[in-house]
Parts: sequence; C-alpha cells; structure tokens
Amino acid sequence: MRILYPFLIFLGLTFLILPTAVPVIKTSAEFSMFNPRWDGCSEFAKLLAENGKIIPVMYPYNSAKLSELDGVLVVIGPNVEFSRFEADEVRIFLENGGTLFIADDFGTANTLLDMLGVKVRFSNQPLRDLFYSKRSEFPVVVRIEDLELAAGVERITLNVPSVIVGSEGEAFSSKVSVVGKSMRSYPVLAELKYGKGRIIMLSDPSLLMNDMFDENRQFIENLIRYIGANTYYFDDAHHSDFNPYSLTTVFIHRELNREKAFQVFLIVAGLAIMIESGFTSKVIRVLRGLFSKRDESLLENLPEWVDLKLLERIIDEIKTGSKLGDVYGRKRVFGGPEKRG
Repeated sequence: MRILYPFLIFLGLTFLILPTAVPVIKTSAEFSMFNPRWDGCSEFAKLLAENGKIIPVMYPYNSAKLSELDGVLVVIGPNVEFSRFEADEVRIFLENGGTLFIADDFGTANTLLDMLGVKVRFSNQPLRDLFYSKRSEFPVVVRIEDLELAAGVERITLNVPSVIVGSEGEAFSSKVSVVGKSMRSYPVLAELKYGKGRIIMLSDPSLLMNDMFDENRQFIENLIRYIGANTYYFDDAHHSDFNPYSLTTVFIHRELNREKAFQVFLIVAGLAIMIESGFTSKVIRVLRGLFSKRDESLLENLPEWVDLKLLERIIDEIKTGSKLGDVYGRKRVFGGPEKRG
C-alpha cells in the first residue's frame, strides 16, 4: 500500500509539467491572422493577443451577431464585398460604442463606408512620394500628429499605399507626395466619430504584414495602444482565398510550478496519514452504522398488517443474491401472485 504514495506524487507532478497541446490553423490567404508567411498578419495578431483577447471572425457579421459584441472589429485588406445585413450589424456595433479599425488601400472597404453613410473614402489611386525606402513603391511617413502614435517612431514605411480622402488625419505623407496629378500632403491614418464609437482608417494594409512588421514594430505597438481595447474581432470572412490547408498541433512545454508541486505533496501526505491512522476505516464504519440504523428505523415504521419475518427474509435473499423458495419465488415477489388452475 505504501508504494502507492510515491506513485501518486509522481502522477501529480507529471500533470504539472505535461506539455499543453494547442491546435494551430494555417492558411495561405493574404492578410489572414492564420497566415505565417510573409504576406500574412500572424505577427500582428500575436501582438493583439498580448494586449487583449483576439477572436477570429470567419462568418458574415450578421451570422456572428456583431451588433451584440463589444470591442474592436479589425478588418485588414478585405477583398470580398460587404452586404447590407453586415453593414447594419456594424452600424449598431459602432452606435453602441464599438470601434472599427479598417486597413485598406484601393477601395473594397468603401462599400461598407458608403452603407454606413460615411463620406470619407480610401482613394483608388496609389501614393507616390519623393521620400521612400529602397524603391518608390515604399514611401515613408514622418509626419505623425498624434503624440501617442509618434512615440519612439522615426518613420513609417509603407508598401504601395493609398490615401484617405475627405478627412483630417493623424499621420500624413510629405508635401511633395502625389496622387494622380495632385501634389500635396495626404492623410494615411484618420479617425472618425460614429455614434458612441469610432472608425479608425489606415490606407495601407501591407504595413501590418509579417514582411513589414519588424520595420514598423514601434508604430504598430503604438497603434494598438491608440486603438485601445480588451477584445479584438479579427475579420477573416472578407478574404476571398481564406482556405485553411492544415490543422497542426503545437506542444507547449511548461516549467514545474513549485507552489503547485508543494500542494501535491501536502495532499498525498494528508491522504497517507488518514489511511495509515485508520481514520478512513473509522469513517466507513460510522457511515455503515448510520445506514444500518436507517434500515432498522424503516422496518419499525411499517403498518401492522406487514409480515416482518417475511419481509426480512425477502430482503436477506435479495442481498445474498440467492433464489427464494418455491412459495416466495422472484416471479411472485415482483410479478404478483401466480394464477392457479
């Protein structure tokens, strides 16, 4: 019996350090939180998860009942049109105090903004600037008006961005940037009030890609603090090529928690003391005595017409599992008196 105690301790410690299995979905969809490749947003999703709870949205907003939720709806690089039903869900979500963070470049999100009655738009033309990194397709932004967004950021590197039309902004391109034939400074990040909520627009979803993440990490960290929320709903429903191609399992190894290990020792030690001292046997005997007394009290309260000797014999035979006699057979006890010819 005593060899059982070390075994119980070993079993408890094993559960404390047993690896945790975590299922992982992967996809090749551009801008998806499940895409770990260069064109995915898995690194951005991890950073969101470090600052709050992140929940993927893989169904239309009306199916996901977005209007009943609270937090931030994150929409990055959508290429599937939004329905009127979804727009109604987003409108109620915003009016109740939710936040819509939408990063787009050449206009798919404009259909949603139009149904919401918002006049601000993403331009359908690319931004060109004399200030860029590597190539002209990578213009840089150094003018950040909001101090929280600008903290520790020397510049933001964009990747074939668009601009925001019809609004003031929080971050701007240079004064020599060009969209179409017009040269001036354009907002690339803007915030709009909507009901009790707000809409935050970023005109370059590529900025949040894994490939651009390290270069813009400080700004992205500031952006998440600027958005500010405990729950993020990450939209993968509006990525047309969202196709989970594998479900893998990651094992996370845990270190031994000393406090919990000590608790295991205490539990096993207490169990050993109870068993070895005979305390558990005493408890069992007391319980048996209580139940036996209960049985006796039941027999004492029976009506006078009940044959106690017959009843005791029936109970005794049932307990021992043996067959009753010819007169008191099971068929007669449970099925009623037999008919005689």
